Amino acid sequence: GLAAALIPQNCSLALNIGTTTEAVATALFGHRNLMVLTNNLNILQMMTRAPDKQLVLVGGNVRVDDGAVFGGVAVDFIRRYKVDYAVIGASALDDDGAILDFDSREVDVARAILDNARTRILVCDSSKFQRDAPVRICDVSDLDFVVTDVMPPPRFCAAANAADTQIITPDTIADNSYADSGDQM
Repeated sequence: GLAAALIPQNCSLALNIGTTTEAVATALFGHRNLMVLTNNLNILQMMTRAPDKQLVLVGGNVRVDDGAVFGGVAVDFIRRYKVDYAVIGASALDDDGAILDFDSREVDVARAILDNARTRILVCDSSKFQRDAPVRICDVSDLDFVVTDVMPPPRFCAAANAADTQIITPDTIADNSYADSGDQM
């Protein structure tokens, strides 16, 4: 629910493939008047039952095992939009601030989503800091928010702070250290 709390009613957003973005979509179920652009068939299926949503499925090649839509057609499709919020997941996060994945086709879609959004949100859990992946999606400096379950390692936090990227965890909410950002949303 932390990432969903950053997203107001009456806006547009894009969500990419992944179980964490699917959890965000579930938390957005009750939001009103959302336009949701996604390359994730699972999110689309779940959102068809949600009230007050305009759903846009990205076209392209479909990977059957997880419902991901990807490829050049998907990237070109996304570039036709400019959404208020991008919510992406990643497979790995490096201490230096690199946001990484394993599949270059997924990365191309994630980059297109980020490039065509006004506010960029990464959602991940702390296990992503224990993994390595070879393909760079972006750097933490390209994001507005990183929403995760625990505070990231110090080097990652330093890179985020240097870029004015806000890190949101359940503890920062409890400490009210991000309350000012609510006024901007």
